[in-house]
Amino acid sequence: MSAGKRRLRVAWTHAGVAFADDATDADVASVEHRLKMRLVERRVPPLIRSALVDVARGAKNVDVPIDLSWASEYVQEVIAAAMRIPWGETRPYAWLAREARRPLAIRAAASAIAKNPLWLLVPCHRVIAADGTIGSYGPSGTDRKLSLIHI
Repeated sequence: MSAGKRRLRVAWTHAGVAFADDATDADVASVEHRLKMRLVERRVPPLIRSALVDVARGAKNVDVPIDLSWASEYVQEVIAAAMRIPWGETRPYAWLAREARRPLAIRAAASAIAKNPLWLLVPCHRVIAADGTIGSYGPSGTDRKLSLIHI
């Protein structure tokens, strides 16, 4: 799928989108391992495609169901907490850990959000260090994170 100049690899189930990442960064075997499911090559359904394109263009309040059945309970709570961060705002990793009901598990929350396979739908880019520094954003460093913070 293309969103502007970006090509995405998208995995979805009957419950929603389980994975959406740059196609060049996501080989099928690693996605299957991460999601604990076998992927089948299919055309992205028009509703999902349209919603993802809208999100990639910066549209707010796009309703895209997500499927977190692959994630542990804690990872699900971390992702749910990240989704509550309002547009244009940031939160520290400690806030994320507190919202996920494990206030002392800051590193675990940071690790969970760093491995988020739904970066386009889950605003992991809005999570920053306690001192306000942006920090790295996967292989793209800080550039993509800075460009996404206000999305």
